[in-house]
Parts: sequence; C-alpha cells; structure tokens
Amino acid sequence: MPINLQFEEVTKQRDQFMLRIPGIAIEQGEILGVIGNNGAGKSTMIQLVLGLIQPTSGDIYRYIEGELAPSLQDWKREVGFVFDDLSVYEDLHLTRLSSFLGEIYPDWDDTFFFSLLEKFEVDAKKKIKKFSRGMRMKAGIAAALAHHPKLLLLDEPTSGLDTKSRKQMIALLKKEHENNGTTIIFSSHILSDMEQLASSVWLMDKGEILISGAVEELQANHAVAEDGTIHKETASQEGVRTATLEELHDYYLGGDVE
Repeated sequence: MPINLQFEEVTKQRDQFMLRIPGIAIEQGEILGVIGNNGAGKSTMIQLVLGLIQPTSGDIYRYIEGELAPSLQDWKREVGFVFDDLSVYEDLHLTRLSSFLGEIYPDWDDTFFFSLLEKFEVDAKKKIKKFSRGMRMKAGIAAALAHHPKLLLLDEPTSGLDTKSRKQMIALLKKEHENNGTTIIFSSHILSDMEQLASSVWLMDKGEILISGAVEELQANHAVAEDGTIHKETASQEGVRTATLEELHDYYLGGDVE
C-alpha cells in the first residue's frame, strides 16, 4: 500500500516538552485517530506535518499518489486541514473566503463548498468573527473538504458541535473516504466518535506514542474480564470481551473521557 507520510525518528522540543515520533508510516487511505490527554503532543504533531513548525531532529517525508512530493507547497495543495477555529479569516464572510481559497487550490469546488454550508446550516453571508465555535468548526470542515483533498488533518473536529452536527460530520468523512480513498488523521477526546471512524489509532502521552496499530487488533489484544479489569491478552475465554477505545484510553492514560 502506498504511504502518505513517513516519520523518521522525529523529535520536537518546546521548553520542557519533548515530542518523539519513531519510524512510523501512515498509509494511503488510512483513517488514523490520535488519542491523548491535553499536552500529549497531538496538536504539535499536526503542526509538524503541515510544516508550520520544524522538527528539532529527524525527518518527515510527504507523498502524493505514492511519490515523494516535490515541495511542501505542492503537497499542501493536496491537503485539507481544520484547527479548532478560523480566527485567521475572521473578518471575511464565507462567500469571500470561497473566492480566496479558490485562488489557492486548483481543484476548489465552489458548488460542493456551499452545499456543505447549507447542510450544516451555516450562513455564507455572515462574517466568521460573528460565528459560534461550533459554526466556525462547521465552516472549517466545509473549507477543508471543498477541494477534495488526498489527506485530511483534523484537530478536534467534533469539538463544539452538537450531537446532530457530529453525526453529520462523521457521515461526511466516511463518505469522502469511501468515494475518494482520502487519508484522514484526526485527534479527538470524544472516543465514541473515533470508534465509528478510525481504522487505526495512536495513544499518546507526554510526547510519546504508547501504543499504535489497527483498532480491531488493539481491541482484540486487550481482554476485559467480568469484573471490568483489562488484561493484555486475547479475549478468548467465556465471560471475557474485547476492550473499547475508551477502556484502552483509561488503561494506558487514565482520566475521564466523554
């Protein structure tokens, strides 16, 4: 399977925090969910991938259709990304934003963009600075998808969305993946959403990837006994089941998760 991204012993030092990503690849068509408590390094990883910050050491190789991208700029034309707000564009209304992004992305699909805004019930003639956090996120998702990217990078994409909008977003991402083979990398604290979407996960804590792999394999290799205790073994005995993502989170990271 062709790959989209290859990490080679990447580190990023930020004051007292150090992110470490070993030699690991993300395949074309993979849907990677990144789990971790606040400060785990999820957003730093996404910023590194986008080239917004540079690694302290190591390399990240970016690919288009299985070939090494000629440049970061060429690669970014094939990428959609969403952070937790649209503050950089807040003085624009979405009709003007569409014109602006259409000049950046050769494959910008104006019709698709406005159809997504209509689906999400977002007013295209309203300035972004007047949007709620949820409306900003919906607009950001529409903008990220409107040029049919090969790779989507989403930092907490369901944050601030109501239940109906979260379901719409998950269905939309599934459809985009099925129709176009889009690779998706997303972080989320809402593990019920991640369980519906992710094919693989990284569990991160304090800048380290504690475990990684296919969701089904990780769940099958962590058995939950009748008393609720989790064991690193195959769930093959009677009265023993496989772990959910929330249980894997609590087993490795602890804490309460929605």
